[in-house]
Amino acid sequence: MLNIQMIDKLAKDFYRCISFHQEHFPQFDQLEELFHGTGKLINNNYDQPIHFTVQSYSQAIMNQIEKDADLYLFQKEVSATTEVFGKNAQRISVYEYLDSEDNELPKRGVNFMQFINDGKNWKIVSMIWNDESQAEPVPEAYLL
Repeated sequence: MLNIQMIDKLAKDFYRCISFHQEHFPQFDQLEELFHGTGKLINNNYDQPIHFTVQSYSQAIMNQIEKDADLYLFQKEVSATTEVFGKNAQRISVYEYLDSEDNELPKRGVNFMQFINDGKNWKIVSMIWNDESQAEPVPEAYLL
């Protein structure tokens, strides 16, 4: 399998693992397998970035689910650009998400993902994401 195809699969698996609804918890055990080491995830939607490891991200989501049994998230990649150099890669991943089963129109955002090849497999090292807003729409160039 080519590098880009392996990274495509890794990104798809990431979005699958973090999606959930009442009858289907996130697949955090599988999520940890996608990352190199503890991973680094940064939610940059607020005044200050929120930093997570894979484990602290998983715990934060599970705490929210315990507080709100109706919590729902379905997220998928809709466009991506990946660059590979040697055993390093980066990806601009545009995602759509629904945070309620009642949503008719998905919301969007951009996830910047970094990967390494550890000699056997590609793994996610880090990611930073920001949801789209009226002030910050997803650039058209990312939607190709």
